Amino acid sequence: MTQRLYECCVVLHSALVANAPKDTWNLALNSIRIVQEGGSYHVVVGGEIAPYAIYTNEPWLRGKNPNEGWIERTIEECLPIIRQIMSGALTKTEVEEWMRNNYHRKLAQHYHEHIEKKLRELERIAV
Repeated sequence: MTQRLYECCVVLHSALVANAPKDTWNLALNSIRIVQEGGSYHVVVGGEIAPYAIYTNEPWLRGKNPNEGWIERTIEECLPIIRQIMSGALTKTEVEEWMRNNYHRKLAQHYHEHIEKKLRELERIAV
């Protein structure tokens, strides 16, 4: 059961990293982590590394938060595979393949887009 719970946390962690706002990438790369406490595992977002994390998910008082609800949406997105993992319907290999085909590709695409954007910014500065 503990191994299954850990696999679920790995799936949720990967999904949260892939779906997190990535203005600076700090939130996605540094503040989403799996924590073991009292013999159990859970995923945490934010903390000292990114104290602003809560504001990326909540409604703003002024204007529309473009990221509002991203954590809840990600959890809902992961529930079907989490149910399959917890029921024992998927092997670890199948879970890894599913993550590779979903979140790892998505994260690689976001990173590629970020690098392209930074290169364009550098080209404008150099002109």
